[in-house]
Amino acid sequence: MSKIAIVTDSTSGLSDKDLAELGNVFLVHFEVQLNGKFYHEGVDITDAQFYKELSTAPEFPTTAPPSMQEMFDFYDTVAAKGYDEIISIHITSGITGFYNNLVTALNDYTGPKVHAVDSFLSIQPMGYLVKYASKLAHDGENVDEILAKVDSQKRTIGEYFVVDDLKNLVHGGRLTNAAAFAGSMLRIKPILTMNNPEHKIVATDKIRTMHRALHFIEGEFEEHRKNTDYKLRMFLTGTNNADSMEKWKERLAKQYPDLTIETGQISPVIGAHLGNNAYVLGWSEEVFDK
Repeated sequence: MSKIAIVTDSTSGLSDKDLAELGNVFLVHFEVQLNGKFYHEGVDITDAQFYKELSTAPEFPTTAPPSMQEMFDFYDTVAAKGYDEIISIHITSGITGFYNNLVTALNDYTGPKVHAVDSFLSIQPMGYLVKYASKLAHDGENVDEILAKVDSQKRTIGEYFVVDDLKNLVHGGRLTNAAAFAGSMLRIKPILTMNNPEHKIVATDKIRTMHRALHFIEGEFEEHRKNTDYKLRMFLTGTNNADSMEKWKERLAKQYPDLTIETGQISPVIGAHLGNNAYVLGWSEEVFDK
């Protein structure tokens, strides 16, 4: 029987504690450039430091994934730990070319067999997908079984999010329909999603206040929940607003007492495009509470 490792990237939001508990998951770190310095998120810059500097930075930050050679070297280190096959789950191809580049590059990789997976998303729902793959590997499922279940699971993932303004997304080119919203971006709270076939960031609605915007995306979640025949897990994730996430959770927990609701904070690479005080409501089929 093959010994299977799971590799993912730092946009998944998995902590060192998560990795220690999972045991078979290994994390590569994306880079962010801010104020002329390069940092590996989760290694040599904290979330608090990043968002503090972001608020006064004279230029927009930039982000970069590992090179393909760095990925190959990383896979080699994982193989050296005794793993025969690797499932590599990464940030959606809808907002970065990393996944597609990796798939192409793997044709030239001569180490253990690597199965690349486009998560369709990032942050907490992607981390949850990785945890599910880890569990399946620990349970003794083979690669084909794990890949099939991961593919089914990721298709239950969705999200809506609200940013304070669009300037970071527009500048970084991550917003697909930016032209339709950029003219009024300082006067609205845009509703964004990646719930589309390309899994790109698309603005869907314009709301005047953050309070109304949050109620709008809560309504979108409820519509999805009512039309779903399986239990969901909810993820509330933000940028530099942990206290607000906990208050949001307290309110929604009263409405959904039977759902597990996770809160978290978005790390610098994704935060570089969302800016401070973003609110994300995500969901996925519940796989650990059945």
